[in-house]
Amino acid sequence: MNIAPGSNVELILEMDVLREKIDVRRAIVHDVEGDRYILSQTTPPVRPSDLGKDARVTRLSRKGDQLHRRGFSGKLEEIIREYPLNGSKTVLALCIRKTSPFETYNLRMHYRVRPGSEWSTRIEVDSRAVNLIDISIGGALFSHGTEKPLEYNRAVEVTYTGSDGTRHPIPAVVRRAWTPHDARCSGIEFVAVRFTHLDRELERELAREIMEIQRGSLY
Repeated sequence: MNIAPGSNVELILEMDVLREKIDVRRAIVHDVEGDRYILSQTTPPVRPSDLGKDARVTRLSRKGDQLHRRGFSGKLEEIIREYPLNGSKTVLALCIRKTSPFETYNLRMHYRVRPGSEWSTRIEVDSRAVNLIDISIGGALFSHGTEKPLEYNRAVEVTYTGSDGTRHPIPAVVRRAWTPHDARCSGIEFVAVRFTHLDRELERELAREIMEIQRGSLY
């Protein structure tokens, strides 16, 4: 499967993991110039303030009775005001520079999953043990003691231990911290963090584990 001129594609601009929302917009590929892909403007439209953002261009295709989504990561480089479509007709278009190989995508992997108790030793925050509640490739929710509370927007380091025992530091930021009324006496704080950077290899590893947790929950 290839993404070529005339292809109908989905442009993924951002993923709000904590709210379980993914910003997916439809577009058509007008042209491909090396690693530059010219797409139609989306609805709602991409804005000048979106330029420079990471984006993913994906396409869904069918193989037998199975649907597969493949695509690539890229950068929004330009909004072309008058792109010559054919003859004298010009349209508003987007230029996205491809920055990764073609890969298989599963949009469900960006949602949170609840891991089993064996994960209790695989996640630390600022070198301290926490009680992991759920996790995705975009962030995590956990609880911990209130003796060292975490405030909103604070930068933290999440350490994820892979299935092979390798420890991976992940920079993150606190998006929400709260203590439910019924947990105040027990001194427990709940914290939601967003990962601010995952390298491609680590993202694949974490996505693979999340998919395994999802499959396990189905059975």
